[in-house]
Amino acid sequence: MANEKMKPQSPEEIARAAQEAALEQMRAMMGSIPGIPDMGDMQAQIMAQMQAAVPNLAEIQAQQAAMGTLGGVDAAAVAEAARHNMAQAAATMQAMQDGSLEKELREANAAALDWLGEDDGWEIKHAATCRLTAEQRRLMAFAAPLLVYNDEAVDAVESEVLPETYRAQLQSWWDITDRNSTLGIVRWLLHEGHHADADAALARLPGRVAEPGAGDPEEKAEDVRLIAEWMIGNGCCTVGTLPRTVIAWDLVRIANLGRWALHAGYLSEEEMWQVMQVAADAAREHFSSWEEYGRSFAMGRGVWHGDEEECQTAWEIVTALLEEERSPWRQIPWNA
Repeated sequence: MANEKMKPQSPEEIARAAQEAALEQMRAMMGSIPGIPDMGDMQAQIMAQMQAAVPNLAEIQAQQAAMGTLGGVDAAAVAEAARHNMAQAAATMQAMQDGSLEKELREANAAALDWLGEDDGWEIKHAATCRLTAEQRRLMAFAAPLLVYNDEAVDAVESEVLPETYRAQLQSWWDITDRNSTLGIVRWLLHEGHHADADAALARLPGRVAEPGAGDPEEKAEDVRLIAEWMIGNGCCTVGTLPRTVIAWDLVRIANLGRWALHAGYLSEEEMWQVMQVAADAAREHFSSWEEYGRSFAMGRGVWHGDEEECQTAWEIVTALLEEERSPWRQIPWNA
């Protein structure tokens, strides 16, 4: 019994009990951090300041001691509430760090939209008045998946995004700052990008013949297996129609990069169309239909992120482009 803690009765004891419970949680979460004052010292200083600020604190304590509780609330309940709040804070902090909180919020939001009937899928937007030629619309179609993702018109070069925003994003993503660095990234995406390692891993899947390539087959092997299983399991493709390359992920970005660089002031409009033509030519070299192109894009995005949800998002966009009547993929033949 000598080691048992007495039940706190005075305001000072109750406050100290609650503080000690919180301090225990803080020490467990943070440990000893150089430069941070000792929690016990801080507690003593706070209580000393309370004594100085309230001259008749002893009288108040005596009155509350006679009552046995603080305002009718049991001290043990106060301490337990403090522990519970600190534990919740610690759990929330951990969830934010490992990404599980974001995932839970995203899933909850999707469920709410589904319940409310407000999730109408991806919208394929069109310009009020299309000013593009037939050939220009064809080239823009190779950029369509990211145009839909970014909620932009699939048949317009114009953008509401500020030039400085494009410049900041291009520098952050690819260290692009001018015409030369733009064209350098176009070449990199075309010949290596994020598809080279994934393609090398795809070639190692059962039933396929590995061919010499620029990529490292081990770098993306686990992500390739993960996304391949998800796509087959969810009816996006069969074992036979599983993409042999995910270069479409990089080609879609090349087509969009041309437009982004135009708005950033790094390319002329003529150069923009030339960059889009590079993407279109490479796409027709590797694929025979919009469906193959879209499937490669969806798998490439999933592998790049290493996340089935990213693949699902991309596949939903691809499905909309393949099925909606006004989609450029329905209006423009692959071999046009």
